[in-house]
Amino acid sequence: MYLTEVSRFPSFSPFGIAKKRCVPKNFDLVSRSFDENLLRCLKTLRPGSDLPSISLDWLSRAVDFLSSTQLEAQALITDLKLSGVDDSLSWYLDYSVKLLDVCNSITSEIERLRQRRLLMNFILHLLEFPEDGALPASEKLQRARSSLTDWDNCTGGVAKRVFQNNIENLIRDLAIGLGKAPNRKLSTAAKLVRRTIYAVGSVMVFVAGVVQAALYGSVEVVQIRVPAEYMWAEAFNDLESAICGELKRRVGGQRKHLFDELDDMGTRVRGVCNAIDGLEGEDKGEKGKTIRNAVKELKTAIEAFSEGLDTLSNGVNNLFHTILCTRNGMLENFRLANEKQLK
Repeated sequence: MYLTEVSRFPSFSPFGIAKKRCVPKNFDLVSRSFDENLLRCLKTLRPGSDLPSISLDWLSRAVDFLSSTQLEAQALITDLKLSGVDDSLSWYLDYSVKLLDVCNSITSEIERLRQRRLLMNFILHLLEFPEDGALPASEKLQRARSSLTDWDNCTGGVAKRVFQNNIENLIRDLAIGLGKAPNRKLSTAAKLVRRTIYAVGSVMVFVAGVVQAALYGSVEVVQIRVPAEYMWAEAFNDLESAICGELKRRVGGQRKHLFDELDDMGTRVRGVCNAIDGLEGEDKGEKGKTIRNAVKELKTAIEAFSEGLDTLSNGVNNLFHTILCTRNGMLENFRLANEKQLK
């Protein structure tokens, strides 16, 4: 478990340091409104004191939360109408590229999981029952049994480990970047920008870390401990500790998969295998009943897995485009600022 203590403002505001200007009179209101919205959204990810289930549905909601936080931060910073750009822009652009790389790595793992779903569709075809209600042919049952074993033992191999190391390093770099603070005095408006970007960065590291851990089956999550000066710090730190603790518990419990839908599929796969193995010694009626029930449960689990995976994929794609549009908007602001300075 990697833990990064961060208590300083980040230095990756794309708008640089504001020139001397009047700060909006509602500065405190704007700042508090953003923090309250962030706190409220954090609480929806852990309603009450119950530990949220680490499922594709929860991961999708966490990704959507990150996207909305990005949009709120962009709107807040734009409303401040800061002018002037310093060398922090180049750092931010490098930072945003890493964010996009994280999205691409997660998408790659989602595609790998989709390939496993395709194999499962083939297996279900082998397990189709004839119209007369008889059992599938013995040859088909054995082919299905062999394919189910291959599916259950699938770990992704070397390619998966390479992608996993890449995304873990990216997230660790993002966490370290949150501690890079400017060594100069900031205006009140610029401080709000730093606080806002720090919030977005913290959420990004947390959500990306949990998603990669759940999808790749890793407990190596980079943690950010948010200082108490932020009103949402306690909710963030508690949620992060709870989720990371649950990931550790699942690994310690020898679960083969760290999110619910895939773990449930694995359970149903083994149930079908056991049903096929247990054909000997049962009467004909019981054979059909056992296999039918096991296959039905497997189909239900596959449907839940497919739906959840598609929803998560859409969420990650939306996040990618949100980051890309935000980055392009910042580059446009930089271009306009330079044009004004040259006039």
